[in-house]
Amino acid sequence: MKKEFNFKGAKRGARVNASDTKVAISVRLDMDVVAWLKQESEQKAIPYQTLMNSILKQSMRGQDEKLRDEIRRVLNEEKKAS
Repeated sequence: MKKEFNFKGAKRGARVNASDTKVAISVRLDMDVVAWLKQESEQKAIPYQTLMNSILKQSMRGQDEKLRDEIRRVLNEEKKAS
């Protein structure tokens, strides 16, 4: 490797769009949820993680009001129980 590099005329690379960047995370899910995701993903012929991302994006964008209402109902029940 050279001791000195000449960066004259070098150009900066393209910037990465944060919304397109994938992030690896660890998440704990109920076994029945994972089984359902895998079953649905096999039927749709897509990876289950892609399906999960799609479902979460739909919910995030408000495209799945039924899911949002169900989550609110469950949270309210848990709140009342505690």
